[in-house]
Amino acid sequence: MRFPKRIFSTLATISLTTSFGLLSANASTKATTPMLGYRYDKQAANYQDLSSSDYYKDVWNNATASWKKAGFTWTKAATAKTTVSSYDGSSDMTLAGYNSVSYNKSTGEITSSKVRINRAVFEKYNYTKAERTNVAEHELGHALGIGHNNTDSVSVMNPANRYYTIQACDINGMKARYATTTTFDSVPNNPGEIITVTEYLHVQPKITNITTNYSSQSHSLILKGRAIGIEHLTLTYQGKKVRTVNVKSGQFKFAQQFKGYGDFKLMKGQQVLATIPSQQYATPKVKVTSAERTTKGIYYTLIGSRDATINIAQNGQVIKTINIAQNGQVIKTIKNASATTKVFIPNAKIKNSTRGLTVTQRVTNKKTSQAVQLPPLKVNIKQVTNF
Repeated sequence: MRFPKRIFSTLATISLTTSFGLLSANASTKATTPMLGYRYDKQAANYQDLSSSDYYKDVWNNATASWKKAGFTWTKAATAKTTVSSYDGSSDMTLAGYNSVSYNKSTGEITSSKVRINRAVFEKYNYTKAERTNVAEHELGHALGIGHNNTDSVSVMNPANRYYTIQACDINGMKARYATTTTFDSVPNNPGEIITVTEYLHVQPKITNITTNYSSQSHSLILKGRAIGIEHLTLTYQGKKVRTVNVKSGQFKFAQQFKGYGDFKLMKGQQVLATIPSQQYATPKVKVTSAERTTKGIYYTLIGSRDATINIAQNGQVIKTINIAQNGQVIKTIKNASATTKVFIPNAKIKNSTRGLTVTQRVTNKKTSQAVQLPPLKVNIKQVTNF
């Protein structure tokens, strides 16, 4: 059987994203990874390794060995229409690799295949050797004729894969692809029948190594960290955009003035890459476990941070300051670097009124905690709260 000749030439692009966090083990996975529109003549193919280093030759040896174990035989040869290699893609750190395949549109026969993985990305973003092999396996999967599984799948062909090797679903897809019949011998290769598909492996943006400090002088959050695959970030506070953050050499650092105790978010477009809640930049609230008023004043038992400075105020005016580590009466140290301490406020300080009393604490490089209202008390009355 002969097919009519048609002149057809196009370039298609399929985006592939690499993840930097473990994918869900309970993800939705197609039982059979989908097939693409091309394949080799048999469930086997030769490849030429153009790698210049023993390290990446080993990566490709491991990747092809995994596919051989799965049922597709890749054989190294001195020359082949499929070539594999790593490359220095430091000029575009958004790509982890690519696979360019040319094939006959009428028959699906592969005429050439160029498989490349970006060692600059691997080195910058700390891919292990096993993860680099997984990426190579993914690209070889495209080269032999299978496409992407679901975005949240457990599959070497997951479009966000970095962590998975070949799975049963991928083997099913490969077998389904090679269970189809071919017409390679009946239709000659005609230049007008050849199309090229290029699949790019994009690096998914990620933020790591975030540190936060708070400046009480400027009332600013000082935020710094590393950014992977990002040039600009959007900072939001309580859901509103407050600034654009520039990333230089994979790092960012800035100070942002603000009021309150809301959540900050670092975003790329609509994607939230990091959330910084108040627990990360502010000192936690003081816990008041007991309060007792006598004829001389009020005794408080407080749980605060062991290295905090505690302020008790009345109607906004500080009437008592205690540095727990230096002059606080620490009863006992408890978990999470907290301590229980006793505080006495004489009647002269409060002018015999227990109304309008609040307590806050502050740890170095953290924002002062939110105020806790102290209960009004009558003489000889004690209040106890258990946490």
